[in-house]
This record gives sequence, C-alpha cells and structure tokens, in this order.
Amino acid sequence: MKARSIFFATILFSFAINAFAQKPGRGGQTLLKSRHWIYDSLQILEQESGLVQFSDQSPISLNQVKAMLGEIDYDSLSEAGKVHYDNIIDYMKDSSCSVNASIVQVRAEPALNLEGYVKTNKNVRWFYDRFEKQHFLEAPVTIGVGDYASFYADIFAGINKSAANDNDTYFNVPYNPKNFDVNFPHDAYGSIGYAFTDTVGFNIRVTNMSQSFGRAETGSIIQSEYLTDATSAAFTVYSPIVQYTGSITQYNNRRYLYAHKVDARIGKKFQISFMEAALPYGEMDLRFFNPMMFLHNYASWLDYEAEGRDVGSFFGIKANVAPVKYLRVFALWSMTQFQLPVELDDDNADKNNYVPNAMGVQLGLESYIPLQKGHLHFNLEGYYAQPYLYINSSPNWSFVRTSSESNSGSKDFYDWIGTRYGPDTVAASFHASYEVPKKWAAGFKYLFLARGELSDPDIFSKVGWGPRVLNVSNANMDNWVYPYVTYADGTTKIQQNEYKNGRNRAAPTGTPEFVNVVTLYGRYSLNAWLDFMAQPSLAVILNSGHEVGKTEVSFELVLGARIKFTKIKEKSHYE
Repeated sequence: MKARSIFFATILFSFAINAFAQKPGRGGQTLLKSRHWIYDSLQILEQESGLVQFSDQSPISLNQVKAMLGEIDYDSLSEAGKVHYDNIIDYMKDSSCSVNASIVQVRAEPALNLEGYVKTNKNVRWFYDRFEKQHFLEAPVTIGVGDYASFYADIFAGINKSAANDNDTYFNVPYNPKNFDVNFPHDAYGSIGYAFTDTVGFNIRVTNMSQSFGRAETGSIIQSEYLTDATSAAFTVYSPIVQYTGSITQYNNRRYLYAHKVDARIGKKFQISFMEAALPYGEMDLRFFNPMMFLHNYASWLDYEAEGRDVGSFFGIKANVAPVKYLRVFALWSMTQFQLPVELDDDNADKNNYVPNAMGVQLGLESYIPLQKGHLHFNLEGYYAQPYLYINSSPNWSFVRTSSESNSGSKDFYDWIGTRYGPDTVAASFHASYEVPKKWAAGFKYLFLARGELSDPDIFSKVGWGPRVLNVSNANMDNWVYPYVTYADGTTKIQQNEYKNGRNRAAPTGTPEFVNVVTLYGRYSLNAWLDFMAQPSLAVILNSGHEVGKTEVSFELVLGARIKFTKIKEKSHYE
C-alpha cells in the first residue's frame, strides 16, 4: 500500500512539474513598448487579411498579440506576410540569454547602438531628436513568471535628453558626466494578468512607459507615444469584439490623468473607440476610478473651482476602416473644450464668456502592398488642431507633462498628451517606402507644418511654470496665453490683450511658422545581429521663430549601426 501511494504521488508530482514548467519563450504578460516593430507587423497582417483589430494602441501584452494572431489565416498571407507572422512567433518563443527556474525566467537582451549626427544650422532644432536617438549600450532585464506576470527595466548607458537635443551633440556615446543619462531606467513596468481563453483575458500593469491611442505617423492627436516618462496604472480587459482600459497617469505632483477607453469592432472591417479623461489639479480623487461612470457626470469642476482650482476635461474618438485589402483608413478626433450653442445664446448670462473651443481632427490612410519578398508602404495623413487644444486657463490643468533631469544644467521638458507638434497647427505628411523584413528598407518622407504661436510648449516656460514651479501662484500668470486667467484664490481676470478674443481664433495664430522637411532613410541588415541605417534630412523653415520673412535652411545626417548580441548565432530568413 505504501509503495502504491509513493507511485501515485510520484505521478502527480510529475504532472505538477510539467504543468508549471516554464515554456520556452516570453511570458504572455510581456508588454510591447510604443513603436515596437511588432505593431508594424500586426498592421501588415491585418491589411493582408482585410480586417482591423486593436493593434493601434500601446502598450499591449503578448497575450493580446496571440489573440490577434488567432484571427489571421496564415495560408492566405503573401511570402513577406508569412515572414512577419513567423517573426512574431519567433519573438514570443525566443529564450536566448535567459535563465529558467520552474516558471520563473530571468532574461537580459544586450545590444550596442552607435550613432553619429551632424546638422548644418544651429538655429533649427533636430528632427532626429530625443524621441528618436538610441541608447549607446542597452541591456534590458525581464523577470517573467510563466504567462502570469512580467517585470521589466531598460537598463542602459546613453546620453541624456538634454544632450540629445543639444546642437553640439555628434554621437550617442556618453563620454562625460554632463551628457551621461543617470535617470535610467526610462521604461519599466510590472504586469500581471490571465488569459481565460485564447482570445479573452485581462492585464493589470504599473508602467513607466509611453502610451498611445491611435496609430499615426506624427503621433495620435488623442494620446501619443511622445509623452514620456510618466507613471501609469492601468487595467485592461480584452476580447476580439470589445476591449476596455481604465488608467491613471501621474503627470506631475497633484496632476493625475484619469482615463477610460473603450474599443469596439462591428464586423471585421470597422472599429471605433472612445476615450474620456479628466485632469484635475489636486490630490488623487477616488470618484474617477469607477470604470463604468462617465467622468463628466461628476461636474467636478464645481468642487475644484470652489478651491480656486479646476479640472481639464478630455474626449477623443478614433475609427479604423478596412474598405479593401491592403488599406486602412483612419480618423481621430479630440476635444478639450466645446461651447454648446445654448451656452452662447443671447439669452444666456454667460454669452460673453471667453472660453474658446478646443478641438482637433486627424485623417489618414495607410497601405501595405505585398511585392515580391517585401511590402510597398504608403502613409498619407493630415491634421488640424485649434489654438487651445490641450491648453486650459492654467498650466496646472492643461494637457502637458513637464519634467527635468537630475543632471546639472538640465533643460525643462514639456510633452503634449497628443501629437508631438501640439495645438495651433495644420500638418500634412507623406511616407513611401519599400521594406523587406529582416533584410533592408528604403523610404522617403515629407512633412509640412504650419505652426501658430501657441504650438510650442515654450508658452509654459515663458510664464515660469515648469518642473520646479508647479504652483501657478508663483508663476507670472499675467502673461499666460489663455483668454482669461484663474488665480489660486479663485478670482478670474479677463485678459485685456491680443488673446481677449481667443474664442474666435483659428490655427495657425499670429505669425505662422511654415516647416518643410524632406527625409530619405535606408536600413540594411547584414545578418541577424548587425544592422546599419542612414537618414539624411533637409529642412526649410519660413517665418522661422514666428518672425516675418526669416528663413532657415538646415541639412541633417544620421548614421547608425546596431549589434544585437543575443542574435549572433542566428541567420536571416532570406539567407
């Protein structure tokens, strides 16, 4: 009897070991950072399948990626499409440079990036700027617990953001304490979740990562990856037909963005999403955590106005349509203020208010057309943002994050919630390229911007509001750009200057700056572990700095090489 018990116990123990053994590859709660190559690959697979999914936002988990791949018919894909599909599967199965113990895995992925830059005009900012420049040496570390949890930090050595924007930076090598980035990691997260089925699950995460809501060349006008280093806590429930995300993002001390996002698919070719958010100036507010409450229902501005503060309100809609194979048509719309006709009616006591409408729209189409071993990629988009989109009566409840680095002499940074080019802007961009996965790519980009005087985040630094002065009572609010100013004691002053009639202003305001940038780029993979890139750009700026008749011309060249140490023994698909 004792021997039989030992025999059955051994069998049960073996089953338990097998059930909880670490499978090869990355765990399902691994998050994909904004602009990860998998987002492009998913878009290619969707277009070849003639459908739209929820891949146009970030970050998403690998379990969500697996759910999306479940809808893709592999056999119907082109040769290049199958390579993209295989690349995603290989990425999820990759166990290189990792150590396993039961269901726990520790992984490091070291890589070396060597970049050189040159710019001919110091009066023109880098277009390959702090958002684009790569860390010199990176060794991100991931701790995974099966498909249930993942913890990540991007350990690196590189130049800081101030140095990346400096005119005299020619390499990404941190060669002295002044340009060394001591504020690592920038991207870090803890992610837990569970997949109930192959297509339905949830994810809970705390991240220090960029977020996006809408895929666009210039960054989503709703929420883009160009707002960096903000800490966020989010809860996502996903399925093939509907997805919900509730989040809270800390912009600064006492500045929390509460957001609800809902995505829905009608059939397989139409997808629509909604985002509602609030940015009150004050301590964390439990009301905004209710996942099914419309945030405006609280009328919380009444509470905050009583204390001399206010709440920034935000609403966005995005839609994706796949009318035919190899084409995605998208529309994004955002709003931070809208005056209803009844509010401006002659019988309304508030008819003479100076609150301006603040809306923006972004339209575009994107196409990936299979051709031989690669894809032709076309992207055409434009957007219009009213002057006061993201800007409110105080910087404290405007939709911008401000930060600085702990390095001596650090600059102050300001990131809009949406597109990197901000409000008060008319923009158009065109992108054409040919891309062979894991081999080479060559392309052309053109960007046009008509930027008004409210488009530059310097409007915040001009009044003295920034990472060191977040209390507007210590800022020079007399110079604030909004049609009226609300002071800390709750009193309001109507601006008696050029902004008094701001409610009726159209973008671009003042003396517009006209920016034209032509960029060529090329990328070549010598093998699986060594890549090269080159990117020359020519910029012509009319009315530079909003000065009439001032023209600036600048040529910019970027050269780079990347060594992925974990891939040295691998071969390319086309070798």
